[in-house]
Amino acid sequence: MKLHGIVPACVTPFIEDKASPEAMQANLSRWLQAGVHGFLIFGSTGEFMYLEAEERRAVLQAAREVIPADHFILAGCGAESTRQTLRNLIWAAEDGADAALVVTPVYYTRGNIEAQRRHFLTLAEKSPIPILIYTVPAFTAYDLPLDFIAELAAHPNIIGIKDSSGDLKRVALQIGIQEHEDFTLFAGSPNLAYPALSMGAAGSITAFGNIVPELMVALWNAVQARDLTRAAGLQRAITELHGAIGPLGIPAIKALLNYRGYQAGQPRSPLAPLDAAKTEMAIAAWKQAMGMCEWWE
Repeated sequence: MKLHGIVPACVTPFIEDKASPEAMQANLSRWLQAGVHGFLIFGSTGEFMYLEAEERRAVLQAAREVIPADHFILAGCGAESTRQTLRNLIWAAEDGADAALVVTPVYYTRGNIEAQRRHFLTLAEKSPIPILIYTVPAFTAYDLPLDFIAELAAHPNIIGIKDSSGDLKRVALQIGIQEHEDFTLFAGSPNLAYPALSMGAAGSITAFGNIVPELMVALWNAVQARDLTRAAGLQRAITELHGAIGPLGIPAIKALLNYRGYQAGQPRSPLAPLDAAKTEMAIAAWKQAMGMCEWWE
């Protein structure tokens, strides 16, 4: 399976503090209209650490009902133990995911390469669906060595990586792995979408696919058409928006989605909704980013 394109790291809608399959379906229908290529359910932006097992299954089943077969679903399945991760992988396969994203475990195994090797290779051998590695040092406080990623890439059931390091050098070197293996690299930082895609990355999986899917898809299309001036202008708008709202995290993503008429609900505690002043600032930054790109259309 070769995956590509613009992939929103979808928020999980919490309505009255319950994950809402119906709200997820409504949001997915709108993202489909924007032209995205696939979806990540239960990534970091999806607050996967806060979900109960029953919620995971209900939301993923609902997502599969409305996502057509020509659009892929990645399901975040990472957990601290290999046992729980494998259970999540089995559920994801049963509920309609095409492949899974597995974040590096951290609590006892941060930086322990032998433990990481044991974890990922055991999962690769037993998972009923293909796996993509997920590295996100902002949350895990470490990254995998590039030679170790290349080693894992040789396994036929490990088909890619979402690199959220924000390090362009690392992304570029992993594109080299992609060229030599049946392995797919997705850039996980919105700031690196244009440079990563222009160097040959397979796609972009970010929270910004939620709030500005139109800009992300336009950027993808511009790179595919080799219209790099247009792509650079779109990247500038995306990066300026990220500079404004990035530090506000998931609460800002949900506030902007609600402003746009999506059904994002609220973050789950201990996260909290944005206050009115920060919401106003986020909306102004979003409007500025969209306005910067109007002349391209």
